[in-house]
Amino acid sequence: MSAEDQLVDYREQTPEVKRYFEDLRSREVVLKVEELGKVFGEGPGATEALQDVSFNVHHREFVSIVGPSGCGKSTLIRILAGLETSTSGSAMLDGEEIRGPGSGRGMVFQSYTLFPWRTVAGNVTFGPEMMGKSTDDVEKEAEKWLTMVGLADFKNHYPHQLSGGMKQRVGIARALANRPRILLMDEPFGALDAQTRALMQAYLLQIWRHVDVTILFITHDLDEAIYLSDRILVLEANPGRVEEFVEIPLERPRKPDQFLDPRFLSVRHRLDVLIHGEFPEEADELSFIGGVDRFAEVDAD
Repeated sequence: MSAEDQLVDYREQTPEVKRYFEDLRSREVVLKVEELGKVFGEGPGATEALQDVSFNVHHREFVSIVGPSGCGKSTLIRILAGLETSTSGSAMLDGEEIRGPGSGRGMVFQSYTLFPWRTVAGNVTFGPEMMGKSTDDVEKEAEKWLTMVGLADFKNHYPHQLSGGMKQRVGIARALANRPRILLMDEPFGALDAQTRALMQAYLLQIWRHVDVTILFITHDLDEAIYLSDRILVLEANPGRVEEFVEIPLERPRKPDQFLDPRFLSVRHRLDVLIHGEFPEEADELSFIGGVDRFAEVDAD
């Protein structure tokens, strides 16, 4: 019996999980993307990055986007942030078409993008200050969000005095200080070591549980996507198109031991197949050519 035959069906859900998704689908749609397309350049040298991408994200839903290189994940999230324009189709936030940056969308990048001349608190208060809020209100907001991300004791530090994980927490607090309807995160933990990354995942889930915000999260880490998300949008490449929207059949709140849950493993396998195709199961199905550091797959038949 193959390993695949031993996997549970990734589409099967317990009654608790079914109820969760029924509730989720009953919520208002915060983000609506319809037949979105993006072409870079013109003529024979033009590159189609996205083609007819359509999906909805509901209020307080956590959605991750995964796919192979060239599927347009970062292009898509930049369009949703208003940092890039689409060639066709539309993206709507609360029924209003996205035509540029706005306070309804918070953005967190992989690079920390903090202002080095401002303190931790100063970075968090930048957005509210630009919106014309009073000094008292701004300081209260900063204290609230820094407490939420566990950095209240570091409010007077400067970015160069912080670790990578702490800088990213400041970035999240700064994005949330504008009280966005949706938080857009482009591989925010990609530059962190494994231990810090796991800690940041826990912080993010804690924040999401206690803050009225919807999250759209891009990652290359499939385990991370499964652990964090309600649903995962899988894009295929060249051009980027929706291949499947996978519901995660795991209860919330999420726990580290769920990484070994058979349902987790079945979703992991499904994502692997969608993104990478089928893998040979045994090492002797590989044929080495011209030395030990060059190999090619052999047809299993």
